[in-house]
Amino acid sequence: MLASLLPGFREVRSALVAGYMWFCAAWLLWPPAGPQLLERPAIELLDLFGTGGRLVAISVLCLLVGEVTSALVHGLFFQLSARYLRRLTPANFGDRLSGLLSPFRPVSRRGMNRVRGRVRREYLQHQEETTSESSPRTVDEHEVDRLALAALHEVLFMSPRLIVAKPELYAEFSRVRGECVFRDAILLPLPVLGVAIATNLSVATSLKVAVIVSVLLVDGYLFAQARKLFRDAHSLIAHSLADGTISSAAMSDRD
Repeated sequence: MLASLLPGFREVRSALVAGYMWFCAAWLLWPPAGPQLLERPAIELLDLFGTGGRLVAISVLCLLVGEVTSALVHGLFFQLSARYLRRLTPANFGDRLSGLLSPFRPVSRRGMNRVRGRVRREYLQHQEETTSESSPRTVDEHEVDRLALAALHEVLFMSPRLIVAKPELYAEFSRVRGECVFRDAILLPLPVLGVAIATNLSVATSLKVAVIVSVLLVDGYLFAQARKLFRDAHSLIAHSLADGTISSAAMSDRD
């Protein structure tokens, strides 16, 4: 029962932590102006809730804010990973793309090569089944690369197939992806919170700058770690595709 609750807990954890970070940063940067900030009916309503009710209301608000911001960040990075795959062609399949998209490679090089290897084997099998012994059998490497890329384009959307095919592998995928989502969720509020904390410290300006720089370095490390976790999670899908645990429409449609 606990195992079935963990995926949902990971999603709530990411949004809630991010929301509380936004709340704390906003509180430090723009402290409440006092009772005059709210009209009397709103103050009476908050008093009616009591301390526990106010904490619940704040938690729900933080959850909603964190859910929106974390979904936007993770969704943006997901689209950049999909764009990375779209930039690959049979001509540059064996190369790593450089530039701004390079951190967003969604599948490991080994996973990509294994998918291509399976596509090549199925391509040869298809050749044997559809050509006579007298006909020359050649491997069109360009076509193999095209089919491999088409299969890799599906990797980002194939995780639900693991639920039936191999539930324990899907649980591992969900765990790794959840850690990625958590890091993506705090990427934006962390530096804002760092700035808010630094501005409220009664220390020399040089120390405040050191705090902000340290937070930015940690944020950069979390970004790199999140991209690696995203790549590890979807490499599990690619390896499952290469092993035949799940199937791809691109592999089966060659007629």
